[in-house]
Amino acid sequence: MTAKKTKHIGIECCRILAMLMICNLHVLGMGGILEKVDSQKDLYYIFANFLEAFSYSAVNIYILISGYVGLYSQFSYKKMFSFWVQIIFYTISITFVFAIFSKSSVNLSDWFSALTPISHGQYWYMSCYFGLVLIAPFLNQAVLILKKEQLLPIVSGAFIYFSVIPTVFKQDILGLWGGYSVLWMILLYTLGAIIRKSNYESRFQIRNVSGFILFLTSLTFILCWLGFEQWRSYISPTVTLQGIAIFLLFLNIKNLPLTFKKLVLLVSPLTLGVYLFHVHPLIFRRIIPTIHTLVEEQEFYMFVIIILVMTLILFFSGAIIEYFRNKLMAYILTLIKSFKNLKQT
Repeated sequence: MTAKKTKHIGIECCRILAMLMICNLHVLGMGGILEKVDSQKDLYYIFANFLEAFSYSAVNIYILISGYVGLYSQFSYKKMFSFWVQIIFYTISITFVFAIFSKSSVNLSDWFSALTPISHGQYWYMSCYFGLVLIAPFLNQAVLILKKEQLLPIVSGAFIYFSVIPTVFKQDILGLWGGYSVLWMILLYTLGAIIRKSNYESRFQIRNVSGFILFLTSLTFILCWLGFEQWRSYISPTVTLQGIAIFLLFLNIKNLPLTFKKLVLLVSPLTLGVYLFHVHPLIFRRIIPTIHTLVEEQEFYMFVIIILVMTLILFFSGAIIEYFRNKLMAYILTLIKSFKNLKQT
């Protein structure tokens, strides 16, 4: 019997936070709120853009988590197939619902994309992630072979070459596409793996890391306010460092009260489903863009509440659907197993 792997509760908390940040980014950006407040430069503008500056590192954090937990993992075709089934479930089921309740909004192209989501880039993150998974075993081996003293110069050099230089000089000659690329995922995955091997989280005090996160968020916000929009990017040095700092902060969480721990362990596996649900093109491009209408002519306190509530609605809607999808898949697998046993008797 192999021992069941114990989940790092700090990582599971970080996974939930990262997905909440992604939902928040989409409420602010795709929801049209940032565009609505852009010309105002008032308290509404400050709150929305500061919140975006904080949330921008979410995808980076998610990839760092993959590298950290994936360092000692083995490549699995079964896991790849499970991911593909999960994606197909959302692309087909959501397209089907739209086809029933809004027939004019679904055409043949939508159905074709739903049936081939990876090749059609229905979800840019998942398309890149499949490429990352294929190369991850080689990245893991490289990190495990190299000595710890060799890793820091590699990390420092990569940060300057792939983050600082493209951002400062506003050039993307390396094909990073602002972080929407397999290459950027590879870099962050490798960094996550290095953090695990080197145990970097133990070298930082929580108070100092928290202050550093606030400083980097403020710096990103100020630079964008001053017109340096390239700092609002996944590859931006401030965004990259902020994501690393948040990740290190959560790695220091070793234990939680039992009730809260159970809740975290229940919700954290549902986070990918949250993404697949609300980023489905028919929801992402037709429903989420209407969110800005909810904040029109609202007092500031209601403006804040609506943004936070809509973020939670996106998150928990996806989480609930993913929970029942897991139950459905478990039921189907049980039926298949029972049928196989019946045939053998």
